[in-house]
Amino acid sequence: MATQDELVRKGLLEGDIDVDQANVDKLHKNVIGLPGVLYFCIAGSAPISAMLFNVPPIAQQAGAASPLVFLLSGIGLLLLGVSIVYLSRRLTSAGGFYTWVSHSLGKGTAFQAGWLMMGGYALFEAALMGAFGSYTNSSFATYLHLNLPGGWVSWALIGTLLIFLLSYFDVKWSVFAMAPFLILEISVLVILDLVVCLRGGASGHDLLHTFSAAGADLKGAAPGGVLGIGIGMALGVWSWVGFEAGAVYGEEARNPRLAVPVAIFSVVAFLIILYVWTSYSATIGYGWQHAVDQFAANPSTAYYTLATEYVGGWLQALMIIAISTSALACGLAFHNGMVRYLYAMGREGILPPLFGKTHPRYRSPHMAIVAQSLFTCLLIAFFALVTQKPGTNSYGFGLPGNGYQQVDGLAPYAWLATAGTIAFIIVYIMVNLAAPLFAWRFDRSSFGIMRHVVTPLLSSMVLLVPLASFIMPAIPGPIGSFFTTLGFAPTPFPTNILPLFVLAWIICGLLYANYLARSDPERYEKMGRIVRGDVA
Repeated sequence: MATQDELVRKGLLEGDIDVDQANVDKLHKNVIGLPGVLYFCIAGSAPISAMLFNVPPIAQQAGAASPLVFLLSGIGLLLLGVSIVYLSRRLTSAGGFYTWVSHSLGKGTAFQAGWLMMGGYALFEAALMGAFGSYTNSSFATYLHLNLPGGWVSWALIGTLLIFLLSYFDVKWSVFAMAPFLILEISVLVILDLVVCLRGGASGHDLLHTFSAAGADLKGAAPGGVLGIGIGMALGVWSWVGFEAGAVYGEEARNPRLAVPVAIFSVVAFLIILYVWTSYSATIGYGWQHAVDQFAANPSTAYYTLATEYVGGWLQALMIIAISTSALACGLAFHNGMVRYLYAMGREGILPPLFGKTHPRYRSPHMAIVAQSLFTCLLIAFFALVTQKPGTNSYGFGLPGNGYQQVDGLAPYAWLATAGTIAFIIVYIMVNLAAPLFAWRFDRSSFGIMRHVVTPLLSSMVLLVPLASFIMPAIPGPIGSFFTTLGFAPTPFPTNILPLFVLAWIICGLLYANYLARSDPERYEKMGRIVRGDVA
């Protein structure tokens, strides 16, 4: 068995292929530093979107205890970060989670990890373009009286084109172009939080009701109490999804064994502080007693009201701009993550080798970029034809008419992001299983009960809470009815069928992996074995 020192010195496990020695098209090596990896991790989480979209509905479920929801969710993801840091310091690859799982849980499970991450990232780009299209269209129409033909669909396609152009060229241009907007969205939140806290909110600071179940018992909170806190954690964990985007830059980052784990772990810790602080500021900004009847009752304008009352209209204007740019930056982060999974599996022959090609000048995975951009356009075109009768769960497909209207871009955002989050949580739990098995098999001298048993177990237990909230209410029959009586709200159509799409994707992956293992065992054996072997 290799020791930890041997693994670090060699940078490779027995049987692995150094990316520099492999006969494959290579990405642009050493092109981004720690700040660049940090950017992709934070942009993937889209902090201002997470706060504006998720805190009001969490308050509806957990009352004034939404800061506690984010604290508990953050602890679960920080514990997951321990496993990510451990693996990323030993295996660096564009395959990210896919490569890590392959060395611990076997090739079949590794394929499923890559398959799920690839599917989730592919959906999230289209989801975010729906949100970008909706908010940009609304902002231009409201404040500039500009109505672009096609509405949110046209803006979504424009956003997809911008992402294509930023990703097609050298990856560093993604950072240079979008980093200023990331600074803007974080600054907006920090300014609001600082002013609200300095002024003491509407009726003073309150830690008792914001960080205990007592605040979740407000009248109107559904279901409220401890259960409301648990259900709210579904959106809490969702707010971090995308933080792992930095894992796929192991071949492009300088000193990746330092940059990737430091970026991922520090971003999780930073977002815990930012999310807890922002949700706390919003709660006391209205007064903890009004977390439901005022703050949660006006989800689309709740933060706008806070910005105007405590700071001024100029902060609201910046907030409106930051929402659109945040969705675009987040879409770019997911796009880059998706194409690197596609590239990693293409160069190994697991998927068509065309996806494993890189641009001769820019060293970007340009064929994977083209494929993902076209897929996003197809999804946008599909949802452009989805219609709904206002105020009902009755949907149609085609041109608007007979009482049906085109759905807004936020509808496909919610549907696609939910399906993608389910896929990600499953992979997160796989990583929690992979870390202790890897340490036991290859790095036993570093194996520790706390780091490799207790920490992954606690993280997985936290992650199972939102996974259950997505799945349990949708179960038909007595089991579903039982969870409904516990307080899990019956899931409306079409949200109730979203887990079935993830299940179908898993089944397709199982069938394809089985076919590959039987038809081409040599390609199957290469799965997840190409890693970066140098230690900077």
